Amino acid sequence: MTGSKEELVSELAYVRTLAEEGRDAPLIGGRYYVIWGGLMGLAGLVSYLEATGLVTFSLFGGAVPWLVAGALGWALSFTVGGAAGKKPGAMTLGNKTAMAAWLGVGIFMTVFFAAAMLLHYAPSSFSNRPPYIFLLMFPVAFGLYGVAFMATATASRLAWLNIFSALSWAFSVICLVFAGSVHQLLAGSIGTFLCAALPGLLLMRAEPRDIV
Repeated sequence: MTGSKEELVSELAYVRTLAEEGRDAPLIGGRYYVIWGGLMGLAGLVSYLEATGLVTFSLFGGAVPWLVAGALGWALSFTVGGAAGKKPGAMTLGNKTAMAAWLGVGIFMTVFFAAAMLLHYAPSSFSNRPPYIFLLMFPVAFGLYGVAFMATATASRLAWLNIFSALSWAFSVICLVFAGSVHQLLAGSIGTFLCAALPGLLLMRAEPRDIV
């Protein structure tokens, strides 16, 4: 109880200092971007290598890297990533908005992928197995990235994040152009590294110390 009170007092003192200096609290979610951007970018690259025949997965085919990346992503988000909530400024509006926006993206994409898997592997009598369903993963994901970046940029007043919003939408279109081609996986992998992992690293450099 005492520890929680001290943390609250420290948080309020930190926010007050920022207000007096006319600054906003830095975003503290960079590690989430790095975790998911790195894992999903790597999954896309491995899937590309599998699709070109350089590596082979006998179980569930190309779904293996995505299942592994998703499981690791959520596990690391609640362990390594969870420490971000203890950093100064975590309770500010900018950080809470950014966290909510990206959590929404993560939950939706997880549900979307799970639904696509169920449709794809369901008995033919239950589902018509639409062949295009997995081709929409990257275009939809990058579209959501762009929206989340715009919301984050507005809430945190970090205008440079809008660059990644535009870049995300550009990769959404690129992945649509390559829909049906094995190169969509490569484009999606590159885009994920650039639109998620890279801004995550930039944000981590600006994060405050663990102790105010």
